[in-house]
Amino acid sequence: MKLDKTAYSSIYEREDEHWWFLGRRRVLAALLANLDPPGDWRVLDVGCGTGGNFSFLDAYGRVEGCDYSEEAIRFCLLRGTHTVREASIYDLPYEDASFDLVTCLDVIEHLRFDLPAFRELNRVVKKGSYLLATLPSGPHLYNDFDCLAGHLRRYTREEIKMLLAESGFEPIRLTCYTTLVHPLIRYYMWRGSISSGRNGYTQGMQTVIPSSNRVLKWAQDLEARIVSRWDLHRGSSVVALAKKR
Repeated sequence: MKLDKTAYSSIYEREDEHWWFLGRRRVLAALLANLDPPGDWRVLDVGCGTGGNFSFLDAYGRVEGCDYSEEAIRFCLLRGTHTVREASIYDLPYEDASFDLVTCLDVIEHLRFDLPAFRELNRVVKKGSYLLATLPSGPHLYNDFDCLAGHLRRYTREEIKMLLAESGFEPIRLTCYTTLVHPLIRYYMWRGSISSGRNGYTQGMQTVIPSSNRVLKWAQDLEARIVSRWDLHRGSSVVALAKKR
């Protein structure tokens, strides 16, 4: 499922400075820090969106991306930094066992069929190498904002464990995040859901006041330090780091 074109524009404008995108990268970095020394992996960002994660992933190796949306690819090309392809997650245009690290960040929840997507991700990962995936957590949190964002579902940790096992992955870490700012996340979701039409998604991404962005980034920095050592069981998002069996 593709996002509305205006959503890609909003993401492109915000993902280099918005606390949510920056906080997610810090959490991901905290999990990856415990793996083998990075720098020479072949990395694929599936559902790369507008390419905001490319520079972050550059620290781990040679990065390329793919996305189903022509509009997303257009924004990636504006960056002009990495190879990108238009592709379906169900039919990735790469050979078997091609990548040392595959990321799939807040993509699976947009898909009608999730298990086939995980199995295709498994196909392109080298044996013993890694998948890093983020998904929205808490089915009880599903609301109108999820609909505006194109989310078909939210997940429990147990459901993600099952999907990983059935697609040939062994979980290394499975932790929630956005735990410290969870009450504010709930507010943003409500704020976006009461906004009419396609502007609701953009409205939901805006901070209450400009200065709050700095405070929220600080909170996410603290959470990343916590996640580097312990799994969290509450939060509006969940990240899975898994190894191909």
